[in-house]
Amino acid sequence: MFAWATAVTGRSDCGEVALEVNGAQTDQPVEMQGSDFVAKVPIATGPNQVLASCKSGDGASAQLIFRGRLQERPRARITVSVKGDTVTLSGARSVSASPHGSKITRYMWTPDARHPSSLTTTAGEAFTKVAGPRLRLRTPMDQGEYYVSLKVTDAKGRSDASVTYFVVDNGQARPVDMAHEHPSWIDKAVIYAPIPQLWGEGGSKAVMRRLPYLRDMGVDVLWLWPPTSLRSFGEEYAIDDFFKIDPSWGSEAAFKTMVDEAHRQKMHVIIDFVPNHMSAKSPYFKDAKKYGKSSPYFDFFDRNAKGKPTHYFDWSHLPNLNYNNPEVRTMVTEATAYWVRDLHVDGFRMDVAWGVKKRRPGFWTPWRRELKRINPDLLLLAEAPAVDPYYFANGFDAAYDWTKQLGHWAWSSAFTFPEEAGALLAPLINNGPTGFAPGSIVMRFLNNNDTGVRFIDQYGVDMTKAAATLQFTVPGIPGMFAGDEIGASYQPYSNLTPIVWRDRYGLRSFYKRLIDLKHNLPALSTDKINVLTASPSSALAFIRPAAGKGAPVLVVLNFAGKARVKISNSPELEALMVTTGGAMRNLLTDDKVQIKSGRESASVAMPAESALVLTPEGG
Repeated sequence: MFAWATAVTGRSDCGEVALEVNGAQTDQPVEMQGSDFVAKVPIATGPNQVLASCKSGDGASAQLIFRGRLQERPRARITVSVKGDTVTLSGARSVSASPHGSKITRYMWTPDARHPSSLTTTAGEAFTKVAGPRLRLRTPMDQGEYYVSLKVTDAKGRSDASVTYFVVDNGQARPVDMAHEHPSWIDKAVIYAPIPQLWGEGGSKAVMRRLPYLRDMGVDVLWLWPPTSLRSFGEEYAIDDFFKIDPSWGSEAAFKTMVDEAHRQKMHVIIDFVPNHMSAKSPYFKDAKKYGKSSPYFDFFDRNAKGKPTHYFDWSHLPNLNYNNPEVRTMVTEATAYWVRDLHVDGFRMDVAWGVKKRRPGFWTPWRRELKRINPDLLLLAEAPAVDPYYFANGFDAAYDWTKQLGHWAWSSAFTFPEEAGALLAPLINNGPTGFAPGSIVMRFLNNNDTGVRFIDQYGVDMTKAAATLQFTVPGIPGMFAGDEIGASYQPYSNLTPIVWRDRYGLRSFYKRLIDLKHNLPALSTDKINVLTASPSSALAFIRPAAGKGAPVLVVLNFAGKARVKISNSPELEALMVTTGGAMRNLLTDDKVQIKSGRESASVAMPAESALVLTPEGG
C-alpha cells in the first residue's frame, strides 16, 4: 500500500464488528450498513495484519495482510536567498514525518561530495559541516554551480536529506529555478544506451566491465534499459514491481556498485522508467482481476465506462495506471525517489510520458519538485515530442526529436529522400513550422530502442557519418544506442545474444571525434543556431555562433550527389568570411578548407554524403 490508511469492507452475520491491526484494536469507527461494514484502518510500514471480529465474540474473519510501502521520515526542504555577497540557505520549511509527526531536532549542512567547491561561511570559516536551521555563505568568486546538502533528524531519530545548489556568474550569486532550470552538465551531455546482453552475461557487471571503454570514447551519460523490467524477450517494458531490480541485472548491491563506479569514472547514469502502465502479470493486476472491486488494487488501473482496464495500441498486456488515484501517484513518485536516494541514479528516461500527460497532466510538476528536492543534479527526459512546450513547462529537461505524431522521427523523410534532405531538415532544426518548443532541449538520435533496423543497415556508412555529424552539431543532446560506434547490426526487440564487438567500418574513432567536439567547442553547448540558405536541396548549412572564449562553427552537409554547395550570404556568414578570408579548418579531419566567397554566396565542393565542421584556420 502507498498510503497511511486504507478502506476495508466486509459483511457480518453477527452484528457490530471490531477491527484489529497487528493484534491491537483500532480506534477507527466501523460503519455498519445492514450486514455490510466499512472502515478505514491505519497502515504502518511493513506487514499489517488486519482482522475483523464480532463484538459479540461469536467469530472472526480470516486475516488480511496489507504491506505498507511508505517510510515514516521527515522531509528536508531548502530555500535559497541572496542579499549582497551573502547566500542564505534555510531549512525552516522542512516538515515533520507523516503520519506521526515528531519535532525536527537537528539540522546538519555539508558541501555535496560530488561537487566539491571552496566555500566560506560569513563568519570567515571554511565550510565543512555546520549545524542549525540556517547556513550563511559568502559568495565565492569562481563562477559555477555550488551544491550543498541538508540532513534533518527528528526526535525519534528518523532522518532525511535534501540537496540544492546556487549559481555564481560574474561574481554574482543567484538562486536556481528548480522547476525549469537544468544543471549545466546537460548542455554537453552525450547519452549512450548499453544493452548488457550484447556484451555477454552479467547484467550490471557486464556494463561495469565496459565502463573504461565507454569513458575512453567520451560517453558521459549511460541510459540503462528498465532495470525493473527486463523479464524476457517481448516483456522488456512489463513492470511487476517498481522497487525491485530484475534478476537479469544482478543484485541491488551489484547495480549500486556499477552506478557508483560510473560516477567515479565521471559518468552519469539514467534509467528507463515505465510510469504509464504495469504488467498484466504483476501481483497488483492479478489481485484486481481476481477480487474485482474488493481488491485494494482495483482502482490502481485506469478503466473505461464498462470498468475494463484501458491500454494504448495493442498493449493489452500492459494495463494503464490510474493517475487519479493518489496511491498510484505516490507509488511512482516514491519509486523514482528510491532509485535516486538509494541507488544513486542521476535521472530518468520516462517511458510513455505522453500517456501520463493524457490522463493526469498535472502529475509531472509535483513529481519533479520532489525529485529535485532530493537531488537537483538530475536529467529528466520525456519519451514525448519536443515540439510540445507542455513537457518543458511541466517537469522535464529534455524530450524526443519527434514530430507532433507520437513516435514519428522528425528526420525520417530527410534520409528517405536525401536529394531533398537539406530542404526538409532546415525548418526542423531552426524552430520552423514543425520546429521544437522555444527553449527546449531535444534528444537527437539515429537509433534507439524503437527504431528497429539500425540506421547504418538502412542508409550505409557515409550517410551514417553525415547524419551523425548533424546529430552532434545541432542544439540538443546526442543519444547513441548500443553498438552505434561499431556499426552493430541487430534489432533491439529480438532475442538478444552477445555479438562480436568489432568496429566494422572504422566508426569508433569518428564518433569519438564527434563526442570530443561536443564536449570542447563552446559553440556546441548553447541553444543558438543560425540556419543558412543552401543549395542544392540536398545540402544543409548552419552557423553555431561563438560562445565563451570559443570560435563560431560553420557546419555544411551534403546528403546526396557530389555538388558545389552554395551558401547564400547572410550577416553571420559575411562576418565569418571577412574574419577568415574563407580559410577554414575541418575539425573532423584537421584538413584546411578554403570557402570560395562571392557577391551573393559562398561555396565549397563536397562529395555525396559528406560533412564539414569548420572553424577559422588557427582558431
